[in-house]
Amino acid sequence: MKCLIYQNKAAVMKDITDKLGRGRTNGEKTRLVKKLGQEADSLLACADYKDDSQDCKNCRATALRRKNMMWGILKNMKTGQIIIAGK
Repeated sequence: MKCLIYQNKAAVMKDITDKLGRGRTNGEKTRLVKKLGQEADSLLACADYKDDSQDCKNCRATALRRKNMMWGILKNMKTGQIIIAGK
């Protein structure tokens, strides 16, 4: 995607996702997962969103996947299972 906002946020979200895949305490994972959600939220609330832009639509879809990933990880943390799929 050509959008600089997306490129910057995507790099941050990839870094967070990579860190989640490594051994971390539950406290660290919770902090990272919340940060992932904040980054996704910032893309979902982008003031530059254009309905007719395929890049914007793809960006929203990616942000929604990361947000769903965040909720899935938090749910699994409560049950004691941490599964990082689809990095």
